[in-house]
Amino acid sequence: MGIVSAAIYQTLLSNQRVYRAQTQRVELNDNLRSALSVLPGEFRELNSSDPAGSDIIAMGDSAITYKVMRNLYFACKDATGSEVVVDTATIGLRPLSADLDSVLIFADSNTNTTRDDRWIHADIDKVELSKDCAGGAPGLKLTISAKIEELDSVLAGSPVRAFETVEARSYSDAGGALWLGARRWSKSTGWSGLQPLFGPLASGGLRFGYYDEFGNVTTDRTKVARIAITVKARTSEAVQLSGGGIGYLVDSMVTQAALRNNR
Repeated sequence: MGIVSAAIYQTLLSNQRVYRAQTQRVELNDNLRSALSVLPGEFRELNSSDPAGSDIIAMGDSAITYKVMRNLYFACKDATGSEVVVDTATIGLRPLSADLDSVLIFADSNTNTTRDDRWIHADIDKVELSKDCAGGAPGLKLTISAKIEELDSVLAGSPVRAFETVEARSYSDAGGALWLGARRWSKSTGWSGLQPLFGPLASGGLRFGYYDEFGNVTTDRTKVARIAITVKARTSEAVQLSGGGIGYLVDSMVTQAALRNNR
């Protein structure tokens, strides 16, 4: 009975180790796919060649600071001076925030041609509820830092895109584990604390590469056309390795995101 019990115990222990390793492998693969679906989606919205300034603020091997689109509104009346009134329908991740967001406002200028169309960049000083939309419908009145001149025709129906400044980077937690995290810039309080997006990472587990429209590596943030993202992750728990011994499973994935208007 003792011999049979020992054999059964060894079999159960072996199965448990295999199951644990498989579970960690599945979790690792799911996390990798999740990590490489978030950043590329945001990077594809970037425009590095905008005459008003690149959407990439700073870039490095394992950190990037950029302007990321968060929501979209539409002007419900022609804009004048430093006020733009938009409808209350929100398209995007969250509602407009005067403390976090700045705006891109589409100016049609001469409505007979598209050559002089442009996006006005402006900070938001204030957001107020109003009833200035057509028929007294509710809206949001934005007081902005820029002044809309007569030559910039911001007409009813013009899109108003809001963006915030975000930094994505690798960092170590209190236990020494490496993570991919993000933080946002607040006009009133500065940078927020880093929030984990994905991890844990293996050593050197996050790398960014920057390429111009010809496929050459570039350090000029106004000429970036593609961003390569390499993520190298490990399991959260040590498992029985196929070659024997205990350790972390490690896997990596690479993807690239093409920026808008920079192909």
